[in-house]
Amino acid sequence: MLKLSHVSIAMAATVALVLTEQSSAFSVSSINRNTHFAESTHLYMSDEFPSDSSTEDIVEVESETVEPTPSEGLVTSIFDELPSATGGGPVGAVSKETRTKINEILFKLEAMNPTDAPASSPLLNGVWELKYAAGYDEEGALKSPTRQLALFLYSGGYSPGLFALSLASQLPKGLVEVGDLTIAISRDQPRIEAKTDVTLFGGASNSVVVKASLDTSSDIRLTETYESATVLDNAVDFPQAFQYSRDLYVTYLDEEVMVIRDGSGVPEILMRKQ
Repeated sequence: MLKLSHVSIAMAATVALVLTEQSSAFSVSSINRNTHFAESTHLYMSDEFPSDSSTEDIVEVESETVEPTPSEGLVTSIFDELPSATGGGPVGAVSKETRTKINEILFKLEAMNPTDAPASSPLLNGVWELKYAAGYDEEGALKSPTRQLALFLYSGGYSPGLFALSLASQLPKGLVEVGDLTIAISRDQPRIEAKTDVTLFGGASNSVVVKASLDTSSDIRLTETYESATVLDNAVDFPQAFQYSRDLYVTYLDEEVMVIRDGSGVPEILMRKQ
């Protein structure tokens, strides 16, 4: 029993030694793996690949209030006076008081015109939206079936944009919905294309288009002449005897806004669309 006891002790000591060595090896291996993981983690936390826990410099940017220019302030004042347009067309019918306020602001704006020789400026070219068409003051005027015709002839004709809207408005309202009006001015004749999109009953899209030539008569004066109209794909070229023309005076022009007046001084305001 004593010999067996010595053998048992010896075997136990041997097993303990082996376990100690394995434990040491495991510990070293674990340390090595942890060290390797720490190194790889350190590389991941470099400046090139920052982690969520990394500390970054925070740059504070102070916002600066941009004050509108005097001309921008006047344009804003004009649009503040205008009621909301309906039917895709420009605002035209306003009260006498509003018309007077807009005219007073326009005179101030026109005095700030930044463009020399606006009638020949390349800033004319582009796509415009007719925002305000003053028309004539109807207050106190006698009702007459020939009044509109007389005004049409006196002023040299409506603008192509208003003419396009007039044609579109004559289509059956129950079958046609009139959309936005745009006026494109290009370098090649006919330079003016006034277009009103219309939606037909059932969802089909079409348009009413009026084309007019535009000639430079002086530094501030243009002459536009109607050439053709297209209503729902039906094109009509105006005979020369019916090609109405009118003189336009470009009283203000910048990169965003254009103000023109016809021969009788009635203003129109256009905003650049593109």
